Amino acid sequence: MNQRFDAVVIGGGIVGATTAYYLAKAGKRVALVEKGRINGEQSSRNWGAVRTQGRHSTEIPMMLDCLEIWRGIEAELGENVDWRQQGQMRLIYDRGMRERSEAFMPIAREFGLTTRLLTPREVADLLPHYDPRDCQGALFTPTDGNAEPEKAASAFARAAARLGATIMEFTAALSIDRWNDAVCGVETERGRLACETIVLASGVWTSRLLKPLGIKHPSLWVRGSVGRTGVLPIEMRKLVVWGKCAYRQRPDGRVNIAVAEDGFHDLMLDSFTYGLKFLPLAKRNWRNLRFSLGKPMIRSLMAEFDDFTTHRTLDPRPDWTGLARAADRFVEEYPGVGSIQYERAWAGYIDYMPDELPVIEALSEPNGLFVAAGLSGHGFGIGPIVGKTISDLIVRGRSDYDLAPFSSRRFNGG
Repeated sequence: MNQRFDAVVIGGGIVGATTAYYLAKAGKRVALVEKGRINGEQSSRNWGAVRTQGRHSTEIPMMLDCLEIWRGIEAELGENVDWRQQGQMRLIYDRGMRERSEAFMPIAREFGLTTRLLTPREVADLLPHYDPRDCQGALFTPTDGNAEPEKAASAFARAAARLGATIMEFTAALSIDRWNDAVCGVETERGRLACETIVLASGVWTSRLLKPLGIKHPSLWVRGSVGRTGVLPIEMRKLVVWGKCAYRQRPDGRVNIAVAEDGFHDLMLDSFTYGLKFLPLAKRNWRNLRFSLGKPMIRSLMAEFDDFTTHRTLDPRPDWTGLARAADRFVEEYPGVGSIQYERAWAGYIDYMPDELPVIEALSEPNGLFVAAGLSGHGFGIGPIVGKTISDLIVRGRSDYDLAPFSSRRFNGG
């Protein structure tokens, strides 16, 4: 197979699927290649939060426009993705969280967000089955929302296909071809795809695809775990809550509970390659950062992760200890549910950057290579506007946003 496209998008998560959708909508001949199945990794394994609350100020202009996309997404795609605009709440239990919540309020006012600080009584009114005895209030943004991660990226990919995009699952991108100072194609396990534009939306695999080009993407794989309960006899109004743990009630009454506070990093070779860049982040979060030495290190030493056909879909082991602790904490907040039993649990790897901000850019060299990666655990909600932004850079040659804070030059002295 040797086909030609205007653009090849590598990575079938929320960013890759939305990029392909907006490129196809603009009339571009686009191929979306994914080494496993579309929406197989972190884009289907996250909390489902779509939020402005708590974001870095540089992301908020994009996120406000992304909320507009989410509000109309089901009508536009013609599919149900369980979109609910019922709010994001961060419960306050201690002085530190109160100070962080209060520190966000000037940012909220600057951008005209609906965010406000709630009293414990207001929290209890919004969460009728919640036990507020230890609660000191909450940070609440009623215009934030949530959607189902297992549905969203797949819906965008199907919509892209209806617009003419070629979707290639179980097709690993092996390398990026360049001619002089520009890209010219992607070598895949099913043949070469000639093109003048390549988009890397490949999540945790991004650094490995860029390395042969001499380009550094200093990210680490951070493992996040989520468990799903049976139907619980409570009403949370389907909003996303982050309290003693993080949780979201689904439309069917089940609750997804996440291990929220602890970052779990499986040590690999990249841990030592990029570890120094993460020292400031580690110092700020040393109480919540945990390390694991096990199979991922062995696989890294054996270069398994450098072969994109070896791990079609990363499916790491959930942190069962953390999930059990999260269930206990959930029961502290909702004692009426009794004991928690998980129907299922899963984990995923987050492409985490040292400053927790993504890379969104057109690289200066090689020409024609675009990167949208490093979403650092909050990429699901902002994913559609990131995809549209990359499409705008390709189709219009510019973006409506200031992308300077998202340039990779910030890590390389540029």
